[in-house]
Amino acid sequence: MIALDTETCLIQPGLLAPPLVCVSLASEIGDRELYHHTKAQETVFELLTPGGPDGEAFALVGHNIAYDMAVLCTKWPDLMPLVFDAYAADRITDTMLREKLQHIALGVYRSYENTDGKTVKLGYSLAACVARHCKRELNKEIYRLNYSELIDTPLDEWPEGARQYAIDDAVATLDLWRDQESDGKHLLADQYRRARAAFWQHLTACWGIVTDSAAVQRFKQQIEDELADARKILQDAGLVRKNGTRDTAAAKRAMVSVCARLGRDVERNDPTAVELREASEEGREALGSIKLDRGTCENTNDSLLCVYAELSSLMKCLSTDVPLLESGTTTPIQPRYDLLETGRTSTSPNVQNWPTGLVRPSCMRECVVPRPGKVFAIADYGQIELRTVAQVCQSQFGYSQLRVALNAGLDPHLEMACRIVGCKYEEGLRRREQKDNEIERARQAAKVANFGFPGGLGFFRFVEFAKAQYNVLLTEEDARTLKRVWLETWPEFNDYFAWVGATCETGAGTITQLGVGRQRGNCSFTEACNSYFQGLAADAACAAGFLISRACYVDKTSPLFGSRISNFIHDEFVVETNDDTGAPEAAEELARLMVTGAQPFIPDVPPIVEVLLSRQWSKRAKPMRDTRGRLIPWSAT
Repeated sequence: MIALDTETCLIQPGLLAPPLVCVSLASEIGDRELYHHTKAQETVFELLTPGGPDGEAFALVGHNIAYDMAVLCTKWPDLMPLVFDAYAADRITDTMLREKLQHIALGVYRSYENTDGKTVKLGYSLAACVARHCKRELNKEIYRLNYSELIDTPLDEWPEGARQYAIDDAVATLDLWRDQESDGKHLLADQYRRARAAFWQHLTACWGIVTDSAAVQRFKQQIEDELADARKILQDAGLVRKNGTRDTAAAKRAMVSVCARLGRDVERNDPTAVELREASEEGREALGSIKLDRGTCENTNDSLLCVYAELSSLMKCLSTDVPLLESGTTTPIQPRYDLLETGRTSTSPNVQNWPTGLVRPSCMRECVVPRPGKVFAIADYGQIELRTVAQVCQSQFGYSQLRVALNAGLDPHLEMACRIVGCKYEEGLRRREQKDNEIERARQAAKVANFGFPGGLGFFRFVEFAKAQYNVLLTEEDARTLKRVWLETWPEFNDYFAWVGATCETGAGTITQLGVGRQRGNCSFTEACNSYFQGLAADAACAAGFLISRACYVDKTSPLFGSRISNFIHDEFVVETNDDTGAPEAAEELARLMVTGAQPFIPDVPPIVEVLLSRQWSKRAKPMRDTRGRLIPWSAT
């Protein structure tokens, strides 16, 4: 194993792979080497060439090594095929990802509670990991931000501190890897899958997202108009002061009044330690501040509280989302992808979970456009989490009625809707074609059930989920009835919940992700329910992303060669490709690779992919084809 680290010029807006200054190496046999960027090319190519100079295939480790690989490939573009090959051959791993996987398995990801009941936060920088494992401190301040000053200076003229700092990082990475190896039971082969995913996701971030200035200004104006309207309504009702600030005391009184009218208890936040300590037994039920979050307000179905909830969303959009969109008009938005406990990703800044309900038709997504001369190929997996949960049941119990329905090409929401209204599937299909209101309402309720119940939601939370996600109003009794029909339609979930419940019977358990062996510790029942199918979907999509990125960057025979992934949203890929006659083939190849990458993870419920070409990133975009059946770009205008 050889630890590799780079020192670079500073990251700047629009530049996530800045110029290389030097490469440092540390090997298990004790070699320590430092190369100026002008002298490093031969050694780097040798390390990544299969077989190496002496017929030996080197394995490389780094801390956030995806960054280093992107920097090296930017410096020497011909290195890119070797890097992809090394990742594919499980020859590159990452101590940062290994640490995260270990902590996820132990149930202490990002933080844990110590014996005194205090929360201890965990960081994943090289310095933080080395301090935990090797009990030594790394000095990360002396030269870290100044290497650009040495880019044109030969190594023998560098200050000794600058040379030592660079070598120390490689040595520390190797020492960290060794200590992780002493208890690597949670790592398994998944460390290499996650390293591959981190690499293509970092390349995606390096390319980034651009926005259209005119569209952003239209969106901003619409948000400002809606915000002004909401403030006027709330000022007239006394929930917003004349200076535009919210009167939370008045809003809490309104919430109490509405809940009294509805005959329900007022929802409260968890009480503070001080409140618990000072309260009498009789007064504990009134502890905790009254909830005024969006879900709680909307769950009352009170028009004024719903506007109050929308006010927060509009204010956040104007203060956070609009500036982000504006930044994308001058330099690409370059999010950092991070690993979540389920195996899914999050991004900072957030580009994966933008609101879709704000101001129509010009929503946030439609501000995102391809670069000049490019067009978007956009593809997503159809019903991916229904397919992955069906695969989990099939693998674990040997049967799944949901699998049968999906593989038969049936609409699982309509299948359940027909049970709700008491008709055959063929009749339900006919009634839906005739826009029958009863079957449409039943299908919407079934959709909420199919997406809500697999995660183990209780009835109260399910009612909230139905309202927040689908604007379906249900009582808890409605939810109970709906779940009974849902379990009759998909009986495998009786086994699923019993199986997960046995794992979490003491309140928290450790699950092992099917297909990859990744573990997640300290799981609650609902976390475990969600992790099995969300994790499987994430693993499938990440495998596909590596294939897509490889085709874009190195496979000159691929219709996708020269294209770039612009964004990745859990089960959706947004790819910029040339706006020419080859765009339809690029889009179809994107869909094919998504199926190819996901197939090994869900072999019994084959994935399906829906693909289109578009001139904006939009929820409204639909596949459009010419008279020859070839895809043509959709446009909002």
